[in-house]
Amino acid sequence: MTDFAGWTDAVGPVLQATPLGWAFVTAIESSNDDIAIQDEGAYLRVMAHGSCRVSRLAVEAEFGQSIQFPGDLEVIMSSFAGLVSMDENGAVWWRACDSCPGTNR
Repeated sequence: MTDFAGWTDAVGPVLQATPLGWAFVTAIESSNDDIAIQDEGAYLRVMAHGSCRVSRLAVEAEFGQSIQFPGDLEVIMSSFAGLVSMDENGAVWWRACDSCPGTNR
C-alpha cells in the first residue's frame, strides 16, 4: 500500500468495507501496480496511477463464490475517481483526460 496524497492522476473505486469489498481490494492489488488503499473503517478508498483494472474472475477467486458483473460492484461502490466502464468480465477506471484503456482485463 502507498500513500496517495498528492497523486494528480489517481483513479479507482471507493468500496464499502464488506467481505466482498475486501475481495475487490485484494483482486485490484494483484492486478495493478502501485496501488494505494486507504481504510476509513466503513469504506475503502482504492487509488491507482492513471488506470485501474479488476476482473470478475480475480474477485471470484478472492471471494470464493460467483459474483455478477455488472451488478455486485455497483452495490458496494459508493463512489469512484475518474471514469469507469464495466461489462460481464470486469471493470476499468481511467482519467477523464485520457482515452478509455479498453475492456481487455
